[in-house]
Amino acid sequence: MPKNIKLLMIDDHPLILEGYKSKLLQSYTSDEIIFFIDMANNCDEAYSKIKDADKEHPYDVVILDIGLPASKDNRFLSGEDIGRKLRKISPQTSLIVLTMFGENLRLLNILKNLNPEAFLIKSDITPTEFLKAFEKVLEGKVHYSQSIINLMRRQITTDVILNENDRAILYHLSEGVRTKDLIDKVPLSLAGIEKRKKVMKEIFEVEDGGDLALINKAKKMGFL
Repeated sequence: MPKNIKLLMIDDHPLILEGYKSKLLQSYTSDEIIFFIDMANNCDEAYSKIKDADKEHPYDVVILDIGLPASKDNRFLSGEDIGRKLRKISPQTSLIVLTMFGENLRLLNILKNLNPEAFLIKSDITPTEFLKAFEKVLEGKVHYSQSIINLMRRQITTDVILNENDRAILYHLSEGVRTKDLIDKVPLSLAGIEKRKKVMKEIFEVEDGGDLALINKAKKMGFL
């Protein structure tokens, strides 16, 4: 008897989604798996589909690209925020994370914040690697691409994690919002915002320069 898999694929490049879909459909017969596939190209679509699915039958697997543009209301600033929401709404759903980011600190933050069942760097992905990750997840196992394995082998341990407020501060600064106006965007006092900016400058090793230097370093490291 075939296994039914309800799947959501999220990426802002429709051609990439079609590629994932075609590979899965070509690799499994209808006697093995019957796929029910939804697609989303942005944070708003992704959240709407995840929320609606939870009312009936949650997704079995979500394939999530981290590099998504922010939602219209800035509630979700990237795919990472969608992943965090998924973990809260549907903790039983298996999460496969894809990203182009290669900066160690960024990868560690994604790993710690989302704890995905599979974590793939796009530069590592081949059709074989993609299918291997999907199969492992269906078996209830975890799968990390070689770049993530190398990161873990170096035994980089850190408690440094940028939280939602930190990423919101970075995002709004990059959009031209002044620090004094951030209190309308982030649930922190002005003193609290200044403190988090100082901490982030230490994390990103920004010794000289103001907000622009912080924003540029955050962009370079994949946080924006």
